[in-house]
Amino acid sequence: MFESVALVAGMGAIFGTILAYAGKKLTVVADPRVNQILGLLPGANCGACGYPGCNGLAEAIAAGKDGISPCIACTSQNKKEIAIIMGYKEEAPLSPDLRKVARLACNGCNNNAPKLYSYTGIKDCHLVAKFFGGPEKCNFGCLGFGSCVRICPFHAISMGEHNLPVFDYDKCTGCGLCARQCPQMAIYISSAARAIHLKCNNRDKGRAAMLDCVVSCISCGICAKTCPTQAITLREDINGSKPVINHNKCIECGACVEKCPRHCLHKDAPIAAPKQFEVPTPKENSCANCSLECSSRKH
Repeated sequence: MFESVALVAGMGAIFGTILAYAGKKLTVVADPRVNQILGLLPGANCGACGYPGCNGLAEAIAAGKDGISPCIACTSQNKKEIAIIMGYKEEAPLSPDLRKVARLACNGCNNNAPKLYSYTGIKDCHLVAKFFGGPEKCNFGCLGFGSCVRICPFHAISMGEHNLPVFDYDKCTGCGLCARQCPQMAIYISSAARAIHLKCNNRDKGRAAMLDCVVSCISCGICAKTCPTQAITLREDINGSKPVINHNKCIECGACVEKCPRHCLHKDAPIAAPKQFEVPTPKENSCANCSLECSSRKH
């Protein structure tokens, strides 16, 4: 009996010593910079940076894998503080052109786009696009059911009086969640400094496009012919045709805007409003990967 107890005690001591030694050798020392950087990130966990949330990005920055901060929702001041934490001596290049914002490529509001029927079902763009094709005659325009509003973590989108999304550029960070959420691909992300924009997503041509919407692009090509720097081309794909602006060539003279017979091209003032976003709060009655509000389900 005594020998058995002694054997068990001896084996316990040996294994305890091995575990203690392994614990010291295999201990992972946490980088204190991770929490410092994490505190300077917005906390949206939107994934637009390509990492699994803000914590994953903070770890990547601290490990030197991804610059100062590829987070497009992070303010310039916070990026400078991250640069200090990472030991950069020179000021980081934080050009205003780096700011991205969401834009709407549709002007087919209630007054411009004729309706095929009156829809009174669940207000979800994906559901309507998949099963009904949308109540408007245009197959490419905004459906107007606000899936982008519900997905925006910064509360920067609201539905306007003409049933089109309106962006609050004091809050918009250009994270791109709304663009990826839109089943019509009518929302896109662009530089806040750009002035010339195509406010139409229609791919039909000629008379077919005219019947879809009063202000639809008909791919006439006048904008491409008018542009003095050949910055506009008509791109053909499986969905149809639409003008594409090469902003590296565009001098924003506005000639295309003046000549467009359908008023699809607009010249807007560059967005100079600073980002003043609030930390997003989770919604109780909505799923992370779904824009439907399901009050009857428990999450």
